Amino acid sequence: MIQILRYCDPVHRTRIHVGSTAPPELPEDEEPRSMTTGRLEVTAADIARLAEVKPTAVSNWRKRHDDFPQPVGGTDRSPRFDLAEVEEWLGRQGKARRIAVAERLWQSFESARAGSAAEDALALTGLLLFHLHHHPGVQSPRDKAGLVRLMERAEHTFAEAPGGTVGSLGELLSSLQYELGTRLLSLLVTATEAAAADGARTTFDDLCARFLHQGPRSSLAATPRELADLMVALAGPPTDGVVLDASCGSGTFLLAASDAGATRVQGQELSHSLALLTALRMAFHNTDPAATAVSFDVHTGDFLRRPAFRPGRAAAVVGHPPFADRNWGHEELVNHVGWEYGIPSRGESELAWIQQALTHAAPGAPVVLLLPPAVALRPSGRRIRQELLRRGALRAVISLPAGYAAHYALALQIWVLRRPEQDELPPARVLLADSGEEQDPRMLIQDLWARYVAAAEDDSSSFPERPGVARLVPVMDLLDDEVDLTPRRHLPQSAALGVSAETLDADRTAVDQTLRALRSALPSVGALPGLPDLTEAARAGVRVATLAELAKSGVVVLRRPAHTERHRSAADVHRGQTGSAPPPTLGPGEALFLTARDVVTGRPPSEVGPAPDDIVQHQPVRVGDVLLPVTARNVVARVATAEDADAYPAATLHHIRVANTDILDPWYLAGFLSSVEGAHQAASTTSSLGSHTRLDPRRVRVPLFPIDRQRAYGAAFRTVADFSRLLRTAHEMGQDLARDATEAVAGALRGRGGGEAHDAPAGARADVAP
Repeated sequence: MIQILRYCDPVHRTRIHVGSTAPPELPEDEEPRSMTTGRLEVTAADIARLAEVKPTAVSNWRKRHDDFPQPVGGTDRSPRFDLAEVEEWLGRQGKARRIAVAERLWQSFESARAGSAAEDALALTGLLLFHLHHHPGVQSPRDKAGLVRLMERAEHTFAEAPGGTVGSLGELLSSLQYELGTRLLSLLVTATEAAAADGARTTFDDLCARFLHQGPRSSLAATPRELADLMVALAGPPTDGVVLDASCGSGTFLLAASDAGATRVQGQELSHSLALLTALRMAFHNTDPAATAVSFDVHTGDFLRRPAFRPGRAAAVVGHPPFADRNWGHEELVNHVGWEYGIPSRGESELAWIQQALTHAAPGAPVVLLLPPAVALRPSGRRIRQELLRRGALRAVISLPAGYAAHYALALQIWVLRRPEQDELPPARVLLADSGEEQDPRMLIQDLWARYVAAAEDDSSSFPERPGVARLVPVMDLLDDEVDLTPRRHLPQSAALGVSAETLDADRTAVDQTLRALRSALPSVGALPGLPDLTEAARAGVRVATLAELAKSGVVVLRRPAHTERHRSAADVHRGQTGSAPPPTLGPGEALFLTARDVVTGRPPSEVGPAPDDIVQHQPVRVGDVLLPVTARNVVARVATAEDADAYPAATLHHIRVANTDILDPWYLAGFLSSVEGAHQAASTTSSLGSHTRLDPRRVRVPLFPIDRQRAYGAAFRTVADFSRLLRTAHEMGQDLARDATEAVAGALRGRGGGEAHDAPAGARADVAP
């Protein structure tokens, strides 16, 4: 008998006995004694999405309609409204149909996470939905006592989930503690309504997917499912043994292994709520009639300090261990764990995870881990990398495209290892591959791995090297002073032999034409009247106003975008191209971002990332918007053009939108901000970052000349800006011409007998005789 103690509220405790007696029944005729569910709160961006309008429409409703619901929370910049009041108002105005229950559930979840961790709220909701999946006719009470009893029954249902080990499920439930406050009660009631409308499993799957898709807001670096599927495939066909993920998070790898045919999975996770979420996802997986039932065993705990499973048993180990964890237990474990490949330093937590994963794998079993690129080259890990190679534990290091693993801007790496069997000869070569140029690298990586396995089995050298992509590298070549396993450093260069004479002539012609255009575009502003200083302007009766004052009067809108996750550079897609390179291909839900560096250098938006969810706080750029870096050495303000439109400004920019161009001209404003006087006023006197100065445009005092005079000055400023951009283009084209000319000479050199030069690894050192 397992006794479970549960906190239901600050003064009431409930005990249930799993496996001994039936749970208490809900009285069918009991009337709710009190409503305990709270209101659901939404932001202006949520209202815009629900009503299918632009955020500016919501702002206009608030200004024009006195009966629009008043804020019930949030801040002045980001107010929150009662969803029921908003829905009622929209209905009266005929502006929206009734809000779907799934959207209500998400808003209730967002409200609940304000008072508790998101994963706690999700796990609790999952428990209830799992119960409702097995008892679809249950009616949800709306009073606190009834919901407490319903949750007790839900825990009892989960304790008997098919496929789950009794010990692990009991452990997860015994550690569960929660307080059913107003927000959680509202969430549970709404979840019951959603389950009745859409089905409990669909509701749970959708809620999990939406939570995990949030990236950093979810407080979880969730591994994309397609990447988990790829890594499980690299581990090889499933066997009758156990697949282990020792840092299972939300359970993505265990689900991938189950769908690939594994029948037994094990997981361990430091966070209790995430471990419970993993078990719930596995339990729901077993309810699918089309899926093969899987035995799952999930525990809470620190895998490095207190592993929950016996070593040497797993048929495969896959996972995404924590990165750069300096508190992994170096002092505690240095003398207590048999470090077969060497004692990791405090800064090498990833190498500690690698060794523990190999220890828990059975002899001959694969280990496939997702790791940061620094693991392959840090000097402190050199000896351990050396031993992994010498003993034959490391089989492949594969670099992924930058940003392919969600929420990481780095190009992460997949390490494929194998626990050596006794008396087994280590492989003579390892696979080093770089898929960084691929939009979707899965097919390429699986093909390379299949060819590597085939080459290893027939002990042949039939693996076809791909310049810049993949190579089988002799282990002895890697055992140098650095033991740097970064794939790109060891890959053969592209075999392209130089640049053709036609290409060189075209480059030369383009540079000559640009230089001619540059000479004709030299700005001539001497004939224009100089801007009077502020005192002179004031004496002449010209009004002077700060941008903060202009913002209050509605002439301009000042925004400072919040931080957003950007995971790859648009320049990486067209590396080496300048001038009119085509824009990168955006994936689903992705957008271009304009950075401070883009503004200063005059280049188009250079970064790609998930499109912001909050379209009120993150307005896309429009033609005519003024963009000013938050910090700068030389202040440059930029007026957005057509190539900037629809990109999102990064958090490193001030976003200024001129709402009334009859009072203020954008080009005039940008020119004044870029001037010595404007930069001096914008510079913060209390904050500097070395050679860079923090800028605050709100303090800038702008002389408001008549609009026709502003436009004349604005045209002059625009001429200077066009000249500056043309000058940078000429510089870039000149660099391209010099680079192509160098490659043309090098190609001719290779053609005269240097044929082996293009086979040298990228970054290899050449020994030059004196």
